[in-house]
Parts: sequence; structure tokens; C-alpha cells
Amino acid sequence: MSSAILVLFAVIVVSAAAALLKTRGKPAEKPVKAMMFVAYFWLSAFIQLTLLALAYFIWQRFINHS
Repeated sequence: MSSAILVLFAVIVVSAAAALLKTRGKPAEKPVKAMMFVAYFWLSAFIQLTLLALAYFIWQRFINHS
């Protein structure tokens, strides 16, 4: 399997776990919890993808320059 697919799968798993942990203790109704889960999931995924893109840019620009 391609390493990019594995990294995206890891981002999905980490985002789902973070969203689940973030919404688990909140006293809210079920539809509100579902919306909060989706919001936290996408926020976490966006942050992770941004950090991965930054790390890739730094790797290509400064470390792996040839």
C-alpha cells in the first residue's frame, strides 16, 4: 500500500479518536453531539494535514535538497 494512503488513514483514525474523546464527556443531546463530533473531526483533520504539509515542505526544501 502506498505510504500516502497509510498516512491519510492514520489522519482519519487520529481525528476520529480525538473527536470521540472531545465529545464523550459533554452533556448534550444526541444530534448536538453528532454535530460536535463532525466539527471536532474536521478541525483535527485540518490541523493534522496542515502540519503534515508543512513538514513535507520543510523536508523537501531544506533537508532533502539535491
